Amino acid sequence: MTGERKTDRGFADCFVRRFGGDGTEVRDVVVREGAVTVMIDGVGSFTVMCTPCDVEAMALGFIFSEGMISSAADVLEVCVKDELPDVVGVVVDDPGRIAVERNLIVASSCGMCGVRNVEKMLDDMPVCGETAKFDVAVLGVVSEKMRLKQRLFEMTGGSHAAGVFDAGGEILSFGEDIGRHNALDKAIGKCLLGGIETAGCGVVLSGRVSLEMVSKAGRAGIEVICAVSAPSSFAIEAAKRWNITLCGFVRGGRGNVYTGSERIVDFGGDGK
Repeated sequence: MTGERKTDRGFADCFVRRFGGDGTEVRDVVVREGAVTVMIDGVGSFTVMCTPCDVEAMALGFIFSEGMISSAADVLEVCVKDELPDVVGVVVDDPGRIAVERNLIVASSCGMCGVRNVEKMLDDMPVCGETAKFDVAVLGVVSEKMRLKQRLFEMTGGSHAAGVFDAGGEILSFGEDIGRHNALDKAIGKCLLGGIETAGCGVVLSGRVSLEMVSKAGRAGIEVICAVSAPSSFAIEAAKRWNITLCGFVRGGRGNVYTGSERIVDFGGDGK
């Protein structure tokens, strides 16, 4: 594929008049939001409001996080055609086993608006293993490492980010999007595309943690969620239920551990 597709750009140009100055019109950039349709052959289509870049990774991460596939091995093909830049085509090996549990349009502000039975989803999610320990110093630096990768946020101030990291604090994959859950789908999708194992890893998030974020992380076997903002009560309940370590307000070397503190090493800085 050659040239730049429309969907390769995560930002859009605009002109604004700023008050508090001389009122002149100046060029600015804003985060792009658009409709991307994920078409699964033999199953159906899902229209996702998102930032239309890294759309193949987003599509793969989305169908994985929704439980439509169990691994990248279930996917025979994922592609974007030049003539249809806002459509991602996915071919799976067994479309007959996929049960659709979501409405067809997914807004960028809410990742689980279409889920019909939340309680069933809570019951069906497998409990995470305990395969990794994370030094508290690692949790203190991964958000800064992610921040340095947020080119789209640096340009627009309007995007969220997610980064999958290992126990040593290395960022293994990274995604940016106008929607929190889309950014996480992209980060997980890049791991799937690259053959990177997510089980036993952590994920750092730029925004608040709600139920759908914990659900996506849990399905990927991610054991630690490290967010710069707050979790919801339902997110905490789900993290307890699925044995996930949930940390919030992780900034400047400080943070709150809401669940699963046993995975944190040197918790108080004195070996305890």
